[in-house]
Amino acid sequence: MSADFLYGLLPDQLLLALVVVLMVMETARLDTRWARPVFIVGVGAALAVLLQQIGAGYSAEIIAGEVRIDRFALLAKAVVLACGLAVAAGFAAGFAGRGAFKFWLLLAAMLLGAGVVMGSAGFATLFIGIELLSLPAFALMVQGQGRTVASEGAFKYLLMSSIGTALLLFGISLAYGSTGSLGIGAFVQALGTASGTVDSTGDAQLQAAALLVLCGLFLKAAVFPFHAWAPDAYASTRIEVMAILASVVKAAVVLTLVRIFGGEQLGSVTIALVAPLAIVSIVFGNLAALGQRRFKRLLAYSSVAHAGYMVFALVDGTGSRPADLLWYTAFYALATLLASACYARLCPGRDDGDGDGLEALNGQFHRHPLAALGLAFALLSLAGLPPFPGFFAKLFVFTSVIASGHLVAAVLAFVGSFLGLAVYLGIVLRLFRAESPTAADGRSAPQPLSGA
Repeated sequence: MSADFLYGLLPDQLLLALVVVLMVMETARLDTRWARPVFIVGVGAALAVLLQQIGAGYSAEIIAGEVRIDRFALLAKAVVLACGLAVAAGFAAGFAGRGAFKFWLLLAAMLLGAGVVMGSAGFATLFIGIELLSLPAFALMVQGQGRTVASEGAFKYLLMSSIGTALLLFGISLAYGSTGSLGIGAFVQALGTASGTVDSTGDAQLQAAALLVLCGLFLKAAVFPFHAWAPDAYASTRIEVMAILASVVKAAVVLTLVRIFGGEQLGSVTIALVAPLAIVSIVFGNLAALGQRRFKRLLAYSSVAHAGYMVFALVDGTGSRPADLLWYTAFYALATLLASACYARLCPGRDDGDGDGLEALNGQFHRHPLAALGLAFALLSLAGLPPFPGFFAKLFVFTSVIASGHLVAAVLAFVGSFLGLAVYLGIVLRLFRAESPTAADGRSAPQPLSGA
């Protein structure tokens, strides 16, 4: 037991130690240039332990009914930690000065919260992890900003996240009232029949609990119609923080759904609610993104559409949901981080306020070809075009949904996905336009006076 506690939770303990070390370094006012290397070492060590555990096929019940380490938990933690390292690699230049320790400390705390969620076997542990994931994200949004619009966006995120937490807690309380246990397994077992299918005709209180838990997590993942906070929250903060919200937070919340429901088939009533929400989220997110002229708001609505794809995997009844969502969250999160990092490289200093206009990308391939190619690769992957990674992520989800007998829903979602092509291809074409008479920063160059 003690050996499992030390070894099984070693990645989480390393992240906790990283938070403490960064806090002490901040208090001691050490050189801020040490912040990022220390973060990389700490997260890299935790990821190395995870990979060793995955290779060894490690699994253990650390605390009965509360903490369980299995293959899904290890892979999900690895996805989230890989996103953390991607942030450190993609935004190296943005945090060399004041506030660097705070930034990396808060990001490390978010990764720790995600790890706690992925290893949870009970709702108490899951709730603690969700809050440890969400609250540092709010702090990141306002850290070092000093702008009213940033505070407004962060307040919207905090308010709507609090509502999501309230819905989640309400659902947990109903589940506890029905099962007499805070164990996730007891909840799913009470919902299920002898065949392992979540029964939509069972106890009404249990069904209400399941729907409230789903709605709480849908709100945090910005699934339509719970998405209203996302565009303003994303647009009001720095691009690196926006990238973290769209990758680390969204991936962790979506994988929380897998941690709760696993590969169990949902009942007909729940599917009748989830499938339309997923399809509408895909269509609405892509349609809204078509009309955007700001990069961060476009990615916000794109994240709504991709949340729809990920939630659509809940319709799957073949048992491949955990694998499908692990692939999808990994590809989506890393593509979003790559797109954000490349934009920051192509248009430095233009992500404050309304300065992130898409016109700044015009002809950027001729000035920064590597960054432009990286952005094009990420966007085409998000669009789901073959042979880019995003295509295979969507393919896995749609194949599983069709195999579950939901052909009509899959066709509707597939048609909605075509709207996303126009969104991403439009940006890619901007990158490869011929050079126009604009300044290097994307603003119009001054024109000579006529008649001079």
